[in-house]
Amino acid sequence: MPHTQLRTESLLKLAGPIFFQHLTHTVVMLVDLWFFSHLSDEIAGTIGQLLPIIWLGAFVIPVFAGTGISVASQYMGAKQHHKVIPAYMMNLVFTAGLGLGFGAALWFFSGDIGRWMGLPAALNPIGATYLGTMSLYFVPMGVLVAYNAVLSSRGMTHWLMYSAFLVATINLVLASLFVVGFHWGVRGIVSASVISVSTATLLSVWLVHAKLGVHFYLRGAKRDMLGVLRPMLRIGIANALEPFSYCVQQVILSKLIIGLGIVAMAANNYAGRVQAFQITFSLALALGGQILLAHWMGAQRFADVDKLYWKIIRWGMLVAGCYAGGLWLVSDWALGIFTMDPAVKRLGQTLLLIAAFYEPARAVNIIGGFSLKTVGDARFPVVIGMLFIWGILPIVWAVNHYWALSLVGFWLFFAADEIVRAGINLWRWRTGKWKSMGIVASDAGPPAPPSEALVAEY
Repeated sequence: MPHTQLRTESLLKLAGPIFFQHLTHTVVMLVDLWFFSHLSDEIAGTIGQLLPIIWLGAFVIPVFAGTGISVASQYMGAKQHHKVIPAYMMNLVFTAGLGLGFGAALWFFSGDIGRWMGLPAALNPIGATYLGTMSLYFVPMGVLVAYNAVLSSRGMTHWLMYSAFLVATINLVLASLFVVGFHWGVRGIVSASVISVSTATLLSVWLVHAKLGVHFYLRGAKRDMLGVLRPMLRIGIANALEPFSYCVQQVILSKLIIGLGIVAMAANNYAGRVQAFQITFSLALALGGQILLAHWMGAQRFADVDKLYWKIIRWGMLVAGCYAGGLWLVSDWALGIFTMDPAVKRLGQTLLLIAAFYEPARAVNIIGGFSLKTVGDARFPVVIGMLFIWGILPIVWAVNHYWALSLVGFWLFFAADEIVRAGINLWRWRTGKWKSMGIVASDAGPPAPPSEALVAEY
C-alpha cells in the first residue's frame, strides 16, 4: 500500500483507536493526579493551578501538529501526492522547534512562574520542582506529535493506540517505583512521564520509517517544504491561536483561583480532571473525523463531509451529557478517590453539577472547532474563540474585583461561555461557507458525487 493512501474510510476504525489512545493518556493523567493527591491536597492543588502553564505546550504543540494531518490529508485526497512528504517534514520542523523552545523557557523560569502566579512562599518550591522537571518532557513530545501526525494522516491510528498502552504501563510502573520505592515525590512522578513520552517517541519514529516506509530526504527538501508552507501556516497558526489564548486565559484565572485558598485549588483540580473522560471521547470523534473530513474535502465530496459532521456532533453531545450527568450522581465516590476532605468534596460536587449542563456544549465546540479548521474555514472559529476568551476575562475580573467571586461563580462563567459559543459554531457550519474554503479547491476538478455507501458504513 503506498504511503500516501488512506488505510480505511470507516470512522469507527479511525476514531476507535484514537479514543483508546487518549483514554489511556487520560488514565495516566488521573494516576499521576492520584499520586500527587497521595502526597497531599496542597501538592495536588498547587500543581493543578500550574497546569495551564503546562497546557501552553501540551495543548498548543499537538494542535499545531494537527496541521500536518489536515494539510497532508487534503493533498492525499486531491491526489497531489508529491506534496505529502514535504508537509510531514515541515510539520516536524515546526513541532520539534516549538517543543525545544517551550521546554527551555519552562526550565529557565521554573523558579519564578509560581511566584508570578501568586503562589504562597511555602508552595512555590513545589511548583519550581514540578515545572523544572516537566521542561524535559517537551523536547521528545515535540517530535512525537509530528510522527503521530504522519500515522494519523495515513489512518494508522491503531498503532497510536498500541503505543499509548505501552507508555501507560511504563508510566504506572515507574511512577510507583519512584514514589513508593525511591520516595522521590513530585520529581519522581514527573520523571516517569518524561521517560514514558521518550519511549513513545522512539517507537513512533520506528513505526513511521521502518513499518510505514515513509522516507524523508535532504536534496531539494527546502524548496519542497517551502512549497507547502503557506497552507500549513494558514491552518496551523489558526489552529494554535485559540488553544494558546485559552491557556493564557486559564493562567490568569488560575492566578485568581489561587487567591481563594487550598480548598478551592484542590476542588478545582479534582473536578476539572475527572471530566477528562468525556473530553477524550469528543476529541477522539474530532480527530477521527478530521482525517476523513480532510480527505473528502480535498476530493470535494461535500455531501459526505456534511453528513459525517452532524453524525459526530450528535454522538459527542449525547455521550457528554450522559457522562457528565452520571459523574455528578457518583461525585462523592469519584472525588473520594483523590481526597477525604469533606469541604473539598462538597465544593467539587457543586462544580460537577454545573458541568452537567455545559459539557454537551463543550463537545460541540471541540468537534465543531476542529471540523471548521480542517475544511479550511479556520478564521471563523479562531475569531469567535478569541472574542469569547478575551472578552470574558475583563467581565470575570470586574465581577470578582467588586463582588469577590467564589469558585462556583467562576465555573458559571465557564458554562455560559461554552453554551453560547456552541450555538455560534453550529450556525456557522449550517451556512455552508466551508464548501469553498479547502486548500486545494482551486486545483481540483468538479466535486465528486457523495458516497452513500461509505456514509452508511458508519
